[in-house]
Amino acid sequence: MRWMAAVFFTLMAAGADYRLAPAPNAKFQLEVQKTGLMSGKVHVFTFERYAGELSYSASAAEQSSVSFTLENNSIVCRDTWVNEKDKVKIVQVAHESMDTAKHPQLSFRSRTVVRRADGDFDVSGPLSIKGIARPITIRVSVTPEGNALRVRGRATILRKDYGVNPKAAVPFGLIGNKEEMPVQFELLATPR
Repeated sequence: MRWMAAVFFTLMAAGADYRLAPAPNAKFQLEVQKTGLMSGKVHVFTFERYAGELSYSASAAEQSSVSFTLENNSIVCRDTWVNEKDKVKIVQVAHESMDTAKHPQLSFRSRTVVRRADGDFDVSGPLSIKGIARPITIRVSVTPEGNALRVRGRATILRKDYGVNPKAAVPFGLIGNKEEMPVQFELLATPR
């Protein structure tokens, strides 16, 4: 068993290539926090289809890189506070807001990876939503899990940066959405 750990950490030090794909206990989640009369409520969305590649070096983080593509039309509403009929409507509004017919994918490609003092990483690069690319920094942690890696991360996306403006269900701003949309993910990276 020791030799397996030695081989794994030798590969990690040299850098290894991994595939990111849907897996058990993996998720990519987006939150939309409500304002006005529904303040305190949160729409929770997950995306069921995504793919990516990770090149990771534990000893030389700055040489690591990641590219990731998410299928916008795979969005699912996970709210527990609305009925199934309303979930369908919420997903329709999400599709309209993300203009999934014209822009079926969201993508991210890292440009820099910097190790933080706490052992996490700041992964920066352009995030493209609706054909608009804006720089973003994602806080990421990487944990070995057998011969795979558990990759967890979080960031905040601003709706205005990408023109994500859902139609108001209630006029005069009585019910709306916060500008900030927290994103968090827990992905499984498997060797290629």
